Amino acid sequence: MSRSELYDRNLLAVTTTHGPTAAERLSAVEADPRVGTEPSRYGVEVPYLEADGKRAYFHSRFDPEREAARQAAGHAQPGFFVFWGLGAGYVVEALLDAGLVTRGLVVEYGAPALKAVLERMDLTHVLADRRLLLLVDPTDEELGTAIASLYVPVVTGDLVTVPLRGRVDTAPDEYLRAADVVRRVLEGISDDYSVQAFFGKRWFTNIVRNVRAAAAPTPPVGPVSSAIVTAAGPSLEDALPAIRDRPRSSFVIATDTSLQVLLAAGIEPDAVITIDCQHISYYHFMRGMPGGVPLFMDLASPPTVARLARRPYFFSSGHPLSRYVANRFRAFPSLDTSGGNVTHAAVSLADYLGARDIVLYGADFSYPFGKSYARGTYVYPYFDVRQSRLRPQESLFSEFLYRNQYLERQADPDGSYRYVTKPLVAYRDRLERLAASCEARVDRRRGSGVHATMVAGDRPPAGRFGRVFSAGRSFMPASDFLRGYLDDIAALPEPEPGRSAPYLDGLTPRERDVWTTMLPSAAALLKEAGASPTLAQDVLAATRRWCMGVLRTELEADESYPG
Repeated sequence: MSRSELYDRNLLAVTTTHGPTAAERLSAVEADPRVGTEPSRYGVEVPYLEADGKRAYFHSRFDPEREAARQAAGHAQPGFFVFWGLGAGYVVEALLDAGLVTRGLVVEYGAPALKAVLERMDLTHVLADRRLLLLVDPTDEELGTAIASLYVPVVTGDLVTVPLRGRVDTAPDEYLRAADVVRRVLEGISDDYSVQAFFGKRWFTNIVRNVRAAAAPTPPVGPVSSAIVTAAGPSLEDALPAIRDRPRSSFVIATDTSLQVLLAAGIEPDAVITIDCQHISYYHFMRGMPGGVPLFMDLASPPTVARLARRPYFFSSGHPLSRYVANRFRAFPSLDTSGGNVTHAAVSLADYLGARDIVLYGADFSYPFGKSYARGTYVYPYFDVRQSRLRPQESLFSEFLYRNQYLERQADPDGSYRYVTKPLVAYRDRLERLAASCEARVDRRRGSGVHATMVAGDRPPAGRFGRVFSAGRSFMPASDFLRGYLDDIAALPEPEPGRSAPYLDGLTPRERDVWTTMLPSAAALLKEAGASPTLAQDVLAATRRWCMGVLRTELEADESYPG
């Protein structure tokens, strides 16, 4: 077979399996003339790159197939493999044949060198494997997007990088930068997966149980010209006079944690927002919720909280089931809850409503002078009833502060100081990014909290009008939606044990949408089982059964459901 015929054969496999981008980048370059192949001692070809009179071989010159099999034997568990370099495909093929690659990325920097190899060796047996995605000279954004979209820990297992030394050494800067990209993306995915493992089941249950309440009509709210957002940090206490004397045009959005502080000071907010899916959210409303004040709620909030409000306003967040409900049941407004805290969501709400200016009070993102929350928040009565002669309230607050494994003390020249933790630093960083993307100008009144940079763009024009917060009409009765969702789950093909990733790849787009709504619950089930090998093999089937049980329980509460 000629070089051109061999290359065309390989290119067809690339185009069919990996999409047009990789094929176009290969077709746009000339093959690197420095690349050649040489038989190993056992006869199979080994590609090399010749430079400065020296040959850099991509594999062992002795027995590359045996070396690849030995490397594959060093991996005990299936996972998501990122291959730094393809070479002649020996290592990739060995791991594929061993059944260890649930999904994989092959990253090649140097399209001319890869093209030269594809002109000399038939790699279609590797390139045609649909468990893989080949990236040729990817940008950092393309690499990050590929990992974020393909790496689903509960399905694909742990992420493992496999460097092909002969390729990495030819482009060290590119592969070093790629490793940094993977590290950054993996940190975000790992944090998100950890949250799913803790709250995945609760999110699912809450959303399902909230569907009926979320069908109720709600009068529109907004738009607003300016907004005040109150968080529950200690500096909120000093800000109460300024909030009390605010201009009448200011729309006050209280985070759930700060609500009781405002009410105790005689300040009734114009709105309250809550996003926590845990039942502890109920404590924020134990002293009452003003009857005429709208309560903005994530669809995943506890149903017990929804029942406390006369005017609950549900919104969609980033949870896949929440988006599914908004697309197929009722078009709820979408707010940004990616910051992981309610202050972040409150700023997103204020921007949604069209505020030109958003002023934040109590957003300390730290523990100023070692104090955790403003006086009047739920933690004070909570600790008050739990204190004893041997453990006074001050001791309980200290335990609350020092429970953090990472605690850094920061001090200012004026004598003020504060303690910061890694989660609080992350909250601040995410809020800074949100503020930079808002149409509104965000002004955080710091107090004694941590320093932060709120990037203020051009002041929005006075004529800018925001959106009215209002959900559209339901597309169908709540029970019909829940029954249809249950039927869609029941109609999914039966998952095969141990073949989670290939199973998901074979679904239709609609079936995959349905499965995506259940993946956070799968993470929680896997965590509860201690990631046992049995459940890991059968996690999708177990998740499907559990989700169907939740839906049946909710539907059976409706007398019109036939059972």
